[in-house]
Amino acid sequence: MPDEVPDVYADQFQMNQSAYGLALVFGVVPSTAGGPGPIIMEKRAVVRMSLEHAKILAMVLRKNLKQYELEHLGETIPLPRNVLQQMGLSQDDW
Repeated sequence: MPDEVPDVYADQFQMNQSAYGLALVFGVVPSTAGGPGPIIMEKRAVVRMSLEHAKILAMVLRKNLKQYELEHLGETIPLPRNVLQQMGLSQDDW
């Protein structure tokens, strides 16, 4: 069906930004190792948007995730420290 909307799972992402917008590239870790060196994700979808749209998306995501944490966990969703460090983030960024 040409009008069908793809349903995509991703466990990796990349973000490419310019002065006019950004592209979110979603993908997955390959099911087989490609040998030594960095693992290159298999791309599944690219979503492009304006910077204004991206900012609203970030705000809505944060608001909804914080509400989920409050209602269901009573604390923040735990994230591995090494993952935060690899991305240049800290818990204070939340």
